[in-house]
Amino acid sequence: MSEPEEELETQALQRELDDAFATTRPRPAFEDELWLRMQSSRPAPTRLRDAIAGFLQGIREVPAVPAAAVAALLVVVIGVGTVALSGLGRGGGGASTASQYNGAEPNQLTAGTFGRLPTPVFNSTSKGATAPNATAGGQADLGAAQLTWTGKLDLAISSAPVFRYREPTTNEADQFASALGAVLRDRPSGFLGMYTATDYTLKVRGTVQSPPSSPAYFIFAAATMPPVEAAGAGPQDLADIFLAQHSLSPQWNYTVTVDSSSDPVRVRYERQFVAPGYGTAYLVDVNGNRYGLEVDLSANRPVVASGLLPANLDQADYKIVTAEEAIRSALASSVPAPAVSGAAVPAIQLNKAELVYVLVPAGDHSFYEPAFLFSGQYQLNGQTLTRRVLVPAVVPSQRNP
Repeated sequence: MSEPEEELETQALQRELDDAFATTRPRPAFEDELWLRMQSSRPAPTRLRDAIAGFLQGIREVPAVPAAAVAALLVVVIGVGTVALSGLGRGGGGASTASQYNGAEPNQLTAGTFGRLPTPVFNSTSKGATAPNATAGGQADLGAAQLTWTGKLDLAISSAPVFRYREPTTNEADQFASALGAVLRDRPSGFLGMYTATDYTLKVRGTVQSPPSSPAYFIFAAATMPPVEAAGAGPQDLADIFLAQHSLSPQWNYTVTVDSSSDPVRVRYERQFVAPGYGTAYLVDVNGNRYGLEVDLSANRPVVASGLLPANLDQADYKIVTAEEAIRSALASSVPAPAVSGAAVPAIQLNKAELVYVLVPAGDHSFYEPAFLFSGQYQLNGQTLTRRVLVPAVVPSQRNP
């Protein structure tokens, strides 16, 4: 078959293929993204070798290119390839920004931002271990107070990471349960699934919108749950052993607190996020209470365990407010004088402040956003209470109203 005939046959075959795939072609940007992923997964020397080969092939196709020009351009190509492989020109340090992300979308890695963030909503009332539930004895509501700032907030950073996760699905909940050896039994309202194992029941829940609560799992021990046998072990040791036995040891930074004031004893693993330039920052709820994972023990037998459902987190840096702006926001709810004649408004000195993280639900994606937690203790009716004030850390221009 002659060359023109082969070319005509190839063109005809191409038209047939185009017609066959006309209705099944992926979204327009898919081919580009797939090609970039395939290229980025190949060894760097191979990519460089192919690039040089393609360049030389292009030169060969152009007539009458002087040999000296070819040599000079080849030096430039090799130099550019060396710079690309070293990591220079991508922010320095030899590491791509994309390496800091976990499961982020390709276009998100380029943008480095999630767009405008939802603004967190916090409780405005005081919370304390023994805070009364209602006003009494002429005292004003605990939500009203004269707030002053007497502490010191040194802030050496101007930005902080925001973390985002996709809402877990029933399939992901099933996979989590299966890895623990639990079998699906039901999908009760409000949960992704209920599962059973030989000695416990497991429930998995997605994000709760109000009050905001992270995706979580709950293990309820059956009567057949064996005690943890470890000579001389304390509550934290017992909890550590139980979590390790069930492949539930936290894979994130944390500190441990033990509340042994009652039965069961509560061992809490309080989650921390890392904010470069600042250090670790606790995850807190809308009341400023830290959380993460908890194991409740009766003697040396686990009775309940609950914790954050594992999730892949995307990450992007956002500009945050200054220390002075954060302090002004914290004092904005202060009242200058008694709100009601004859009613005493407590004067509270806020003297501590720290960067924390809060959950902000947002549909199929939710966020862990930085915030500032201010706190101070005061006396009321002979009781020591703690006033906590949370304010968003991300600058208003990067948040939805």
